[in-house]
Amino acid sequence: MIKEIIHDAISEKSEMEKQRKGYCTMKIYEKIFARLEELHMSQTELSRRTGIATSTISDWRKKQINPQADKLVSICKALDMSLVELLCDEEGTEHTVSMDYVTDEKHMIELFRQSDTESRRRIISYLEVFGVCKQFNDSNQSRQRNVSIIQDIDGNNIVVINDIRFKGKRSIDWKEVRAYLKEYVGDFYKVASTGDVIYIGSDLPSEYSGSVYTKRLNGAVAKAKANATQGIPEMIEISTGRYFRENNKGKHNWNARNGWYRYDTYFALPVYGDNEDIERYNVFHASLIIRHANDGKMYLYDILDIARGSAGRTASFPT
Repeated sequence: MIKEIIHDAISEKSEMEKQRKGYCTMKIYEKIFARLEELHMSQTELSRRTGIATSTISDWRKKQINPQADKLVSICKALDMSLVELLCDEEGTEHTVSMDYVTDEKHMIELFRQSDTESRRRIISYLEVFGVCKQFNDSNQSRQRNVSIIQDIDGNNIVVINDIRFKGKRSIDWKEVRAYLKEYVGDFYKVASTGDVIYIGSDLPSEYSGSVYTKRLNGAVAKAKANATQGIPEMIEISTGRYFRENNKGKHNWNARNGWYRYDTYFALPVYGDNEDIERYNVFHASLIIRHANDGKMYLYDILDIARGSAGRTASFPT
């Protein structure tokens, strides 16, 4: 009986090892399509989740090519898999490298020169991926957020931002805010009350930090808008209202072809006393301005109407 159990365990482990090696012998694009089948996910859905054109996704299989390195993180997020799973050695073999060689730049260059064209291509691809992974990790570290959601006595959800990241005493460094916002580009979040998916496009950092509305801000409201950036994912999630207005500006015929939406949201920021302890929180109302673009997606364009309490409930839209 014990022998049978051991035999079964060994057989099962052997089978799992075969499956693992079989998976690792697949190309990256093959793993992506295998994962799509596992999840019963269409290429259209993958495109929606990653922002990658469906034609590009189709080309991976048709042309038997791997995605660009800078797309891998968003693909992994969409497919709920790790970079390790996606990038495990395509040959399914383990390699041991002397630690002396790892730091020996001359030896690495010599190995590269001695490699054939295909090996060089793979080395360059792996280095690109490592660069993406480092950027991803650096982004996660720099975007560490101390944020929570609470409800007030009226049942309104409020995003509580517990840290003040942008502390300009006289004015806000909007270049720093713009740089912080760039870390969100490519992400997307769902509005809980409507199910709308809101994307963060490459235009948000510049618009948010340099709009006519932003340039007019000063004092506490300017500081509030700068620090609200830390709570953007949650502010989208809790937003309500969904007011629509058609686009009537020629300059927005492409990026807001399908019109504009405005959502109400709330956030709170701490007020510190002389001893640097938190004395209280100031609650702000704000309007999320969403553009419904030519590609059919909805993008966060700016945050306007920032005011203490509910005083900011006005129907502002971009001009």
